[in-house]
Amino acid sequence: MKQLIEELQELLPLDQLESMSGEEVVGGVAMDLYRAEFATIRECGTEIPQILREMILLIELDTELSMNGIAGYLENSSGQFLSETTAVLQRIGNETDAEIMQSIQDILSSNGVSTAQLRENVNGLSEGEVTNSLGVHGQQIHEVMEQVQLAAEGLLMQSDNEEVFEMLYQYVDANMDSLKQQLQQLLSE
Repeated sequence: MKQLIEELQELLPLDQLESMSGEEVVGGVAMDLYRAEFATIRECGTEIPQILREMILLIELDTELSMNGIAGYLENSSGQFLSETTAVLQRIGNETDAEIMQSIQDILSSNGVSTAQLRENVNGLSEGEVTNSLGVHGQQIHEVMEQVQLAAEGLLMQSDNEEVFEMLYQYVDANMDSLKQQLQQLLSE
């Protein structure tokens, strides 16, 4: 807990948070999130302030979509938070992406595929092994992932993430007092 508090104080200094906009807060978190000294924050999940958690979920979705597409997101550890990320998209007002992410969850569920299973298949590869979805997951899951890929083509996060981040900035602005309160409470423990 001590490590988490130290990281939070460095990532979101309370005295500076007072004068920051939602865009500045999100930008600061996005710039620093993957630095080694903030590893505890990424691992703590529900122990961190909710608004920060929501920012991180969307930053991770954006990062994975940019680097590896929807399959990479679902196969990565971030994919285990698919349902929670869908809810965050809904809360920030991004109905389009929330509906698409829900349809992706439905496709996976109706075909008996879990993100844990996808992750396990990827983790079973040898380091440096080059393969494709068919080789990693087998025919049945490969076909499901093709359906998922088709559904994901409509994601605003893939085509216009600026619009999505603008929604997130507005959401953080509207919930800045809550973020400050949660942060103060955590830092005072």
